[in-house]
Amino acid sequence: MKGPTAAERLWSLTVAAVRPLLPVAGLVSEKMGRGVEARRRAVAGLETWAASGRDPDLPLLWVHGASAGELLAAVPALEALRARRDLQLLVTHFSPSGAAAAPALSPDATSPLPLDTLGQTGRALDAVAPAALAFSRLDVWPALTASAAARGVPLGLVNGTVRPDSSRLRWPSLPLLRDAYGRIRRAGAVSGEDAARLERLGVRPQALEVTGDAAFDRAASRIEEARRPGSAAGRLRAALRGDAPVLLGGSTWRRDETLLIGAAADLASSGRPVSLVLAPHEPDRGAVERVTALSRRLLGCEPRLWSEVGREGARADAGGPAAGGGRTSGGAEGGPPLLAPLLVDSIGLLAGLYAAADLAYVGGGLGRGGLHSVVEPAAAGIPVLFGPRHARREASDLLERGGALEIDPDSAARVLGRLLGDEEERLRMGRAAGAYVEEGRGAAERTADLLESLLQDAGP
Repeated sequence: MKGPTAAERLWSLTVAAVRPLLPVAGLVSEKMGRGVEARRRAVAGLETWAASGRDPDLPLLWVHGASAGELLAAVPALEALRARRDLQLLVTHFSPSGAAAAPALSPDATSPLPLDTLGQTGRALDAVAPAALAFSRLDVWPALTASAAARGVPLGLVNGTVRPDSSRLRWPSLPLLRDAYGRIRRAGAVSGEDAARLERLGVRPQALEVTGDAAFDRAASRIEEARRPGSAAGRLRAALRGDAPVLLGGSTWRRDETLLIGAAADLASSGRPVSLVLAPHEPDRGAVERVTALSRRLLGCEPRLWSEVGREGARADAGGPAAGGGRTSGGAEGGPPLLAPLLVDSIGLLAGLYAAADLAYVGGGLGRGGLHSVVEPAAAGIPVLFGPRHARREASDLLERGGALEIDPDSAARVLGRLLGDEEERLRMGRAAGAYVEEGRGAAERTADLLESLLQDAGP
C-alpha cells in the first residue's frame, strides 16, 4: 500500500501547525475547549495505557466512531465477536457524546481520537499495536489510515452508510479522503445504495459487502430489555400514572420542543390531553432552562424532572407510594388543566423509555442538524413522527411502509389529534414500524464475521 499522498501530508502539516492555537477554542465554547484539550492529550494517555494495560498475548481491535450513535450501532457486532474469541478492545471517539457511549462497548480502553497528523497517529499506533482498526459508520481520517497502512494494520468499516447529501461526496473533502477510503480492506455497507456511495468515496468494489445495520439488532434487544420488570419504561409509566396517551419526544432541540409543547397545549385546550415526555439530545442545564421557559409560556406550568419523579416512579413500580405523576397543572389564563411535561434530564434512558410510549417524535427534522435515529422507536412498535427535513434511509423506509408520518408546526396538533383519536391507526402504524426493524435483524452476526476476517487479515 502506497504511503501518504501529497494532499495527506499537507493536511497533516496543517493540523500540526494549528495545534498550538487549539486552546483558543475554549474561549469560543467551554465544551469545545474540553474536547480539543482531550484530543491534544490523547496520545500520551494511550501510551500510558499501553504500558500498563495492553496484553501482548491478545490481539487488539481499535474501533473508532464519531459520536454516540456511531459507537452504539457497533455494540451488537462487538458482543458477537467477543463471544467467539478473546481480544482487547480500544474505542476512540471524536465528540464528547462518544465518551458517554463508549462504556456500552465494554472497552479495555477508551480515548478521544488523537489529532489527525502523521506524527500523532503514528505514535498512537506504535504504542497500542492494534491487530486491526475498524471505523463505525463513516468517520474515516486521512492521516490515521495512512499511518495504519504504513504499519500493515488492516482497516475495516462497519455499518457503513453515506447520506446522499454528505459533504464527503463533494470537493474539497472527496479528493482528500479518496485514498483514505481506498485503504479499507473490508467494508460492510448498510444497504446497496450505501455501498454505491462508499465506492464513490473510494472504497474498492472487492472490499465491499452489504451486511445491513447492526443498529437494528441493538434497538430490538434494548426494547426487549426495557420491557422487563424494574426497567426505565416501567418507572416512566409509574411516574406518569395517568390515563392520557404518552407522547415521547426523543433527541429534541429547541424547535422540536416548541412544536411538541405547543401541540400539547392545543390538544389539551380541545379536551384531548397528551402526556408529554421530552428527552433533549443534550439534557444539560440549558435544556432544562429552555423547556421550563417554553412550558411556562405555552402551558402555564412547570415541567417535572425525571431526576426527581423517576425515583418516585421506581418506588411505585416496586409497589410503594408514588407522588402522583399524572397530576395536572392549571392552564394559562384560567384555561383547562394541562398535563405538565416530564423532562428527562439524564442520558442513556431514551431507548428504554420508547417502550413505555404510545407515540414517538424524533428530533432534528426541523432544523439543519439532521434527524436523529428512528430505529429505536420503530423497534418499540409505535408510530414514529418527525419533521420534514431528513435524509435518513430508515425514515424514508418507515414513511413508505406506513410506520411513520412527517409533521411540522402547522400540522402537529391536527395529526396528533387524529392519531390520539384512532387507536386502530396507531396499532397499524406500530405494527408496520416493528416489522421493519424485525426484518433488519441479523446484521450483528454478519458484521462480526467481517471483523473476524479483518483480524485474520492481520496474521498471527
